[in-house]
Amino acid sequence: MKPAIRALGIAITIIWILLIVFSVTALYSVMNLGIGFGEPQFSPSSRGVVLSLPFFINNNGYYDISKLNITTRIMDSNGTVLTLSKTFVPLVLKGSNVEAAHNISIELGDVMERIELIFNDSFFVFDAFITLNFAHIVPVQISMNMTVPWGAPLSNVSVGEISVLNYTDTHVKVVVPISFENHSFFDMTGTMKLEIHNDVDELVTSGETSVHAPSQSTYDGQVEMYLSLADLPKLTESGRVRFIFETPMFAVEQWIPYG
Repeated sequence: MKPAIRALGIAITIIWILLIVFSVTALYSVMNLGIGFGEPQFSPSSRGVVLSLPFFINNNGYYDISKLNITTRIMDSNGTVLTLSKTFVPLVLKGSNVEAAHNISIELGDVMERIELIFNDSFFVFDAFITLNFAHIVPVQISMNMTVPWGAPLSNVSVGEISVLNYTDTHVKVVVPISFENHSFFDMTGTMKLEIHNDVDELVTSGETSVHAPSQSTYDGQVEMYLSLADLPKLTESGRVRFIFETPMFAVEQWIPYG
């Protein structure tokens, strides 16, 4: 009986030693695990933009990493979730490095439903949740967050001084200068329509033009309209212009005072 008890005691001691060694080496592996993100990059897609987030994993520990799952969500400044994305890496061998990218698709149709994001610069809140297993059995969870700047595609929309030019014996040409700054990461291509409303909010005349404003550029253009001489008195010195911008993915409008 005594040899059996002695053998059991030795086995238990060995198990405890193995557990302690495993715990210490697992803790060392966690402490020496390198996970980081690079600079996020926006790029256009067929339905909006893609936020590509480079990341790296340096597994300097003693054990393989398995079931690495990166889950991200992007929220606007009000906390509304815009998109949720996941990236799965099945295995990162010990002593190896992995570099990849976590891609997040943002559909412009969803973003442009928030009118403030079209005309005003803002920011997105980016949350990342990382889960993985060490040695296929020890779960680890990591979380982080950052802010990502958002540039408005129609920032600082303004109307210049409206000009009235002679055109024919019965009509005049009304020229409305219009400008805006495309702070976004995508080109703005579409149709811009302007409607002039006088000081009693009566529609006076309207016109439209095609627009192409590259990313990070300033657009300065004009819209030409025509007005009969009989209706010219309707064009008052002050009023407001209805600005309408239409693209295949969205349409927006804003009222701009003039005079």
